[in-house]
Amino acid sequence: MALSPRRGAPAPLASLKSGLALRWREASARERRLMLGAFVVVAGALVWMVLLRPALRTESLAPQRIAQLQEQLAQARGQAEELARLAARPPVKAQDADLGGAAARWLRAHGAQVQAAPLPGSVTLQVQHLPASDLAPFARAARQEWAASVVSARLKLDADGSTLSGSIDLRAQQAASGASAQGSPEQEP
Repeated sequence: MALSPRRGAPAPLASLKSGLALRWREASARERRLMLGAFVVVAGALVWMVLLRPALRTESLAPQRIAQLQEQLAQARGQAEELARLAARPPVKAQDADLGGAAARWLRAHGAQVQAAPLPGSVTLQVQHLPASDLAPFARAARQEWAASVVSARLKLDADGSTLSGSIDLRAQQAASGASAQGSPEQEP
């Protein structure tokens, strides 16, 4: 691409610019006003479509989105408080020997898809589409019905904003006689 001698602009752009300048000089005053009017209309439409309309749309939707996010935050805080209260309670006697099966049945009954990976005394559950409102009741059921506690939960909010997906680790609690052993750290050989 050859460069024009004037300010290093590419030759096709320079020839287009000179052609437009010539056309402008040859145009009558009425044509110039019409061209300026058309330019103002096109520029105004572009400013509206690119800058103003998206900003106004965001501004109108922001209060609803903020209220929705505040509601989700309040719900998450409430669940975190309930989980902390449940974790502080002493363990109860186990009523179901199959921790993974009992937890999977409970989750499926509440609309979640689940796969359980049982280990001795614990289970890791891969969960999809667990209603967020059912997380605290699940932890309560684990504590009260299966003598287990939620050790960790790595969950993310799904795109719909009301369900969770990820993994939950449950550990069976030791019997009351083993409570003193549970409180002391285990030593590695």
